[in-house]
Amino acid sequence: MLKKIFKKLLYVYWIILLLLVSFELSPKAISYKKDNPWINESKRPWIIPHGGAKALYPENTILAFQETAHYDVFEVDLTLTKDDILISHHDLDIRHDLLLQDLSDDLLIRNLTYQEIIDQIQLADYPYARSFVDPDGLMPYAGTTDQSVLDLLLPQTLESLFDTYPNKMFILELKDLTNESEDTFSIAANELLSLISAYDMADHVMVSSFDDAVITYFRSISEGKIHTSAASNETLKVVLMSAFSLDFFYQPKDAALAMPVGERLSEGQINLIRMLPKRIQTRIMRQENEVYYTELIQKTLIDDLSRHNMASIYWTVNDIEQMKQLIALDVDGIITDRPDLLEQVLLELGL
Repeated sequence: MLKKIFKKLLYVYWIILLLLVSFELSPKAISYKKDNPWINESKRPWIIPHGGAKALYPENTILAFQETAHYDVFEVDLTLTKDDILISHHDLDIRHDLLLQDLSDDLLIRNLTYQEIIDQIQLADYPYARSFVDPDGLMPYAGTTDQSVLDLLLPQTLESLFDTYPNKMFILELKDLTNESEDTFSIAANELLSLISAYDMADHVMVSSFDDAVITYFRSISEGKIHTSAASNETLKVVLMSAFSLDFFYQPKDAALAMPVGERLSEGQINLIRMLPKRIQTRIMRQENEVYYTELIQKTLIDDLSRHNMASIYWTVNDIEQMKQLIALDVDGIITDRPDLLEQVLLELGL
């Protein structure tokens, strides 16, 4: 009796295994929208300067976007001001701009109008821009007195970016999150949707956030008509389903997966990954000198995204060998602080 039950269970096991293998080998799967402008049909991945190429120019400034406008895609961090203006800025406060350590309410971007932010930076004489050091070790703006240059060393409004670069592709990252006392994220999301509609930029933008709730909310108010990039938890879900060869069953809601290259993992993340089978651990995590990093440059993952009609984008890639590795794997885009290096690599490869 037990022998018959065992044979039946073994038979079922092999059927399930064969089905899973056939699903994994299938070139097709549940697809994102057929018309996905973030799929790069060429062998040359898009050059995407990180925050306006933060190694080359003061990040998220008018100057940075002006100097990198010839590259393929803008990647812009967005925060919401007191007067509900979305500006290019990485942090939710202006300590970085003023080179301050201590945080106070009067430094929070949400507590300041756009003009007040400009006034504070100018009154302090552009501390961040003045101290900026380029790859050659120079400080090109330390002694600048030309006001036309200084006027460019400031955050830019998203509306101004849309108006100045109407044909540009944009990755727009909402920095306002859901864990704030005020629902700033919802105001920011609605303002973003309003600007996208007003400037007819729906086919030119992809909205991103580390916060899954922000992306879910934006997808809801935009009725799924604006392309989004998967947030943190959704990205982890896709990566794990791919690692377990179960991605066939994934139902994509986002146009792309933006994945970190060599990002250092926290203790909590490491402990979570260690709960997975060893073969899965080695597919998503690597160790160097007792430090753990993400290991997501994988052909299988990129191929899995491709059959779901999702774009593969990697950040932040500043190493030439990693650039070459990603180019060889035919990724859609590379976010980098050094677009000049990536452009040089592509030229050397004849792309």
